Amino acid sequence: MSFDNEKVFTKKNLDLYLRELAKEFRRLNGKNMPAEIILIGGAAIVANYGFRDMTADIDAVIRASSAMKDAINRVGDKFSLPNGWLNGDFLQTRSYSPKLDEFSEYQKTC
Repeated sequence: MSFDNEKVFTKKNLDLYLRELAKEFRRLNGKNMPAEIILIGGAAIVANYGFRDMTADIDAVIRASSAMKDAINRVGDKFSLPNGWLNGDFLQTRSYSPKLDEFSEYQKTC
């Protein structure tokens, strides 16, 4: 997915968007509905390591109720992010493996 340079995701704005997403998801579902987002690829590198400064979109494994899609769209609209700014498209690629869970590490709760 390719976006204009104004809509790249950096560590600073990635954290902001994910915090806003958590707030919106809780607003739609209540505080007790579980959700998990596992960042993949460029977004995971931007969030956790220092050798990449930005990514064009946020690929993730998203485990949540269907309200997560509404929350993603609302945050995207709020910040004028492109459709698909946070997506699970990675799951449809040959690179995806269910073993990803074995190697993902918990980072934080928003």
